[in-house]
Amino acid sequence: MRAPQLAISNEFLDALGRLPKKQKKKVQEFTKKFRADPTAAAINYEKIHNMDDDRVRTVRIDQKYRAVVLHPDKGNIYVLMWVDNHDEAMDWARNRRFEVHPETNSLQVLNVEAVSQTLAATDAPDQASNELIPHDDGILLSFGIPPVLLPAIRGIRNANELSQLHDVLPEEAYEALVWLADGESVEAVRDVVGMSLTNPAGVDESSSEEEASITNVQASRRILHVGSANELEQILDAPLERWRVFLHPHQRQLAAQSFSGPTLVLGGAGTGKTIVAMHRARHLASQLAGDDRVLLTTFTKNLAENVEAVMKTFCGDEFDRIDVKHLHEHAMSWLTPTGKVNIATDDDVALAWDQAAMDVPTEFDADFLRAEWFYAFKVKGIIDRESYLKVSRIGRVPSLSRRQRATVWKAFEAFHEALRCVGKVQWWDVTSRAADLSRHCDLPAYRYVIVDEGQDLTVTDWRFVRSLVKPQRDDLFVVADPRQRIYHQPISLSDGGIEVADRIHRLQINYRTTEQIRTWATERSGTSGEADLCDASRSEIAAHSLLSGPDPELYESADHESESKLLANVASELTQKLPAEEIAIVVRANWLLKRIKAELKRNRTSEPL
Repeated sequence: MRAPQLAISNEFLDALGRLPKKQKKKVQEFTKKFRADPTAAAINYEKIHNMDDDRVRTVRIDQKYRAVVLHPDKGNIYVLMWVDNHDEAMDWARNRRFEVHPETNSLQVLNVEAVSQTLAATDAPDQASNELIPHDDGILLSFGIPPVLLPAIRGIRNANELSQLHDVLPEEAYEALVWLADGESVEAVRDVVGMSLTNPAGVDESSSEEEASITNVQASRRILHVGSANELEQILDAPLERWRVFLHPHQRQLAAQSFSGPTLVLGGAGTGKTIVAMHRARHLASQLAGDDRVLLTTFTKNLAENVEAVMKTFCGDEFDRIDVKHLHEHAMSWLTPTGKVNIATDDDVALAWDQAAMDVPTEFDADFLRAEWFYAFKVKGIIDRESYLKVSRIGRVPSLSRRQRATVWKAFEAFHEALRCVGKVQWWDVTSRAADLSRHCDLPAYRYVIVDEGQDLTVTDWRFVRSLVKPQRDDLFVVADPRQRIYHQPISLSDGGIEVADRIHRLQINYRTTEQIRTWATERSGTSGEADLCDASRSEIAAHSLLSGPDPELYESADHESESKLLANVASELTQKLPAEEIAIVVRANWLLKRIKAELKRNRTSEPL
């Protein structure tokens, strides 16, 4: 007979996170003992009065607190569902139904009171009106809609009414309805929601149907089958954010799937790209042997530091095989053994261009030369004169004859010489030289490389990345959002020696903001279908937020002074409705922040924002 196994629900972790520190420690200690043997005589199981579901029990943490446990009639997996004061834990359990969905075969937890209120508020469908989701019951059930809620779904007439079901429906069911209401095809929605994904491994072939419902791919959104004592320790001892444990099926798939070569994951802001990158780094590190290592790198120094700090909290021994480094910092580490490297400041660069203009007079102004240099060296990765004379400039103005290109190249050489004379280099030169050193090593530096914020890397950066890992299965994994690109020119991975072929995937659920804010921001970020990083048009990166809220309001001001006064007035009005600590003012420059702070003080709204 197989030993008893433990699973933990997302609601259990939520409840644990709200407990006082002293009580939380008790629950953590109990959970570890419970995993070791849920059948131990010391565990006090108690039936719940006035509850028909015999699978549900409470277990004593201490004299005050109890945990709610679900134990299937057939099977050997015990699920910790909730923890609270004794009476509140009992009430929570009585108000829940634990059902295996007849179509998706995943365990779902329904709030009985919320379901009852929803059904009571549901009007009989008006056959004369248009349904928001005009699909038959069979299709709706196939997406995990609880049968009891079908009448409520039939009564939905607009997106606002649908959003009111967000906390009533299981996550996969609500997500599917959002996409269906948006007009997506049934087949496309099955793919986006992950209904076609293979159920994860976790129990053996002798598992009962009820055990399978707990480890089902959709159930894994809310229930984690704990594989080992170490895994449980990592979960309980780290901050209890859901994303550390519970992933969308597609996020989980991308983190663990094996790919035949370099892979690109595209996604908008808030879709969990960095989360996927971190989970993939952890997964790949767990597969390593010998001296092999994983590099997780990003363009932004602050992000690299944050990712490293976070990964230390949710990784176990895997972290010993993971390097988290800012790309330019890592490139610099290749050069420093050969001597000190001085990076040119903005002032150094400006002076070098002034010197170049004096040494090589041209018909072009400094702004054009700088933009052309950026295109040649950072976007196209040009390193010699002949390559520049041949490179395509389609779409760039003005067009340049071969003679003009030769003159411009002389200006480039003068610029480089001016920097060399003062002992300074630019980052493109650092990554280019580091790539040369890396390529000539006997062994590649890493077994796997993962790149976050890939939209901001230049061609020379990509060539350095390519040099760090041998072309092989799972070698490179890149996550990016072309809409958040710092630079204006699109970069092609192929110019950096990286071919992703058809290994392009998309994250399409925005977890960070409301649909109203997402739509508003997307409309203002441009709708160009220009390809970036690969042949996939960024216009194809469809996304949706499952959260709903008010439409953003846009205020315009004629100058900075009136803008500061307007912000102070808006903040003053908001403090009448919200605590000051829940209000944020975000600006694009520090000098603007100082101006606004001064106005806030004058307006007597100097509470911390």
